[in-house]
Amino acid sequence: MNKRNDDNNTASEFSIKIYLSQLQYFSAVSEKEVVKQQLLYCRVGIGYHLQILPSGSVGGVHKPTEHCEFFTTPMLVGIRGVKSALYLCMNGEGLAYGTELFSDDCLLKENLEENHYTTYSSLSHPGIYLALSHKGELRKGTSVGRHQSCTHFLPRRTS
Repeated sequence: MNKRNDDNNTASEFSIKIYLSQLQYFSAVSEKEVVKQQLLYCRVGIGYHLQILPSGSVGGVHKPTEHCEFFTTPMLVGIRGVKSALYLCMNGEGLAYGTELFSDDCLLKENLEENHYTTYSSLSHPGIYLALSHKGELRKGTSVGRHQSCTHFLPRRTS
């Protein structure tokens, strides 16, 4: 085996270990024990709040609704809608979606950028970022980079 395959296997094994620990974490934690309940504000255009609708679709709205509040976990990032109870996931094509079952696609890497905004990228699909268009629609995560404003989110605590 060459070094590249060894690195991919190591990354895959690491991802599986993270997934299993996160799955155990979500099953053991009640909503009251989750550290943060927050809104995710994207600075693109005139600004949008991320939302997960009960249908599983993901997008943005100017004025926060009940579908914009999220529970986030400490350390490894898992995002779950408060009202919809769906986990935010990203597939290999770069599209975000909401689902009832937590999977490898639901593990996100949180990165604080130099401008103090936060980017979220897929842990299982490196280089894919959560992004909204200037119209508040979901952007394909494979066509954006972490320095673009469409990927910049500002976590805001709810009252």
